[in-house]
Amino acid sequence: MGKRMVNVNKLILRKFRNIAGSRYEEILKAYREFLLTEEEMIIPRVESVLVALDRYSGEIPAQIFRLLEYYSPQKIMVIYVIDNSTCRLIRDTLGEEDAQKFRERENQLATELLGKIEVEMREHRLNWSCDVVFAGKTEYIETIVEKYDVLVIGKQYGSESTKTHHISPLVFRIVQHISKPVVLY
Repeated sequence: MGKRMVNVNKLILRKFRNIAGSRYEEILKAYREFLLTEEEMIIPRVESVLVALDRYSGEIPAQIFRLLEYYSPQKIMVIYVIDNSTCRLIRDTLGEEDAQKFRERENQLATELLGKIEVEMREHRLNWSCDVVFAGKTEYIETIVEKYDVLVIGKQYGSESTKTHHISPLVFRIVQHISKPVVLY
């Protein structure tokens, strides 16, 4: 790291040599935050990946499958989360029959999406498993991601995007509350 810092210092000295000392220190500090250290440039080993899906996530882009193929993790877990609070709300307001229809429709959506993912996973020769769960969308992902090295999640997980927000509020919350690396698609 010392050699890297010397290079950064030389770069900044050459660029800003005629600037007063205190201003130079401010510039040095600001640029350090944008330049990677040698430790940050090392690609971490990825053994396990969690892929979070729901009705809003959509299909996983081909680039994600190529990225997974590149890292070739030992374990890829694809989880389709059905919001249990929505199901409970439907049951409480419309009745058990409508709640059952909602669960069946969500399971059908999950099955269709997981079927498409299965084709891609086989094509890329990736070792994966999947599950469909009824849970709180953010709390469940924030808890289970601790068992994995990386989280892959769609920008629209939890809600549809709008003209003003291209990333759903649930994704913002998840990214802010976990310490694992995240790949957004």
